[in-house]
Amino acid sequence: MKTSTICSRVVLAVAIFLVLGSGAVQVAAQTVAPQDEITIKGKKPARFNHQTHLGMGLSCGTCHHDQEHTPLTVEAIAAVTDVAQLHCVSCHNSEFPNQDLQKAKDVFHGRCKTCHQEGYQGKKGPKKCGACHLKKAYEGC
Repeated sequence: MKTSTICSRVVLAVAIFLVLGSGAVQVAAQTVAPQDEITIKGKKPARFNHQTHLGMGLSCGTCHHDQEHTPLTVEAIAAVTDVAQLHCVSCHNSEFPNQDLQKAKDVFHGRCKTCHQEGYQGKKGPKKCGACHLKKAYEGC
C-alpha cells in the first residue's frame, strides 16, 4: 500500500514537473523585440528602437508583414527560424516585383518617413535626417 502511494506521488510530481517545465520553456521561447536600439545597415545606416515604437502602441505587424502585406503576428514572427528573414531586404530587393519598393531607402522612406510625418495616435516622429540616420550617413546632404 505504501509503495503504491509513493509511486502515485512520484508519477504526480513528474507530471506536474513536465507540465510546468513545458510552460517555462514556452515562456522562454517567446519572441521579444530587441531591447537595444538597432542600426539598419545600408548606404546610409539608420537607428531604430523597437521599444520606442512598441511603447507607442504600434504592433510588430506594422512593419513586419508577409508577401501579401498581411501583418505578421507575434506567433508568426516567433516561428521564423532565421532572423534575417525579418529584415526588409530579405524580400525588398532586386527580385521584388514592385520596382518602386526594391531599394531599402524607398521601403523605409515609404513606411517610416510617411508615418513620422502623418503621425500615429496623435504622435509624430522626427523628420530631420540626423534623427534616424547616423551622422556619417547624412553629412553632405
